[in-house]
Amino acid sequence: MDSYEKMENEMQTFKKYLKMTNDLLCDSYKWKKLSEYAEDVDSKEKYKNISNTLYEMFMTEHQAIGEMFKGE
Repeated sequence: MDSYEKMENEMQTFKKYLKMTNDLLCDSYKWKKLSEYAEDVDSKEKYKNISNTLYEMFMTEHQAIGEMFKGE
């Protein structure tokens, strides 16, 4: 594989990684909104915990993306 094909392959992999990371944020927001509309306290707390977990996962991956650019 020549260098251009290798770069294209790396770009496709990176784009997939960015989409997966963005999906974490979108899912986190969806669960946050579900917690706001839930009718019972247990569901509100459960959905909020799921949202917080997904958001933490997003932030971990977001930080990793930043580190990729810094070359760390």
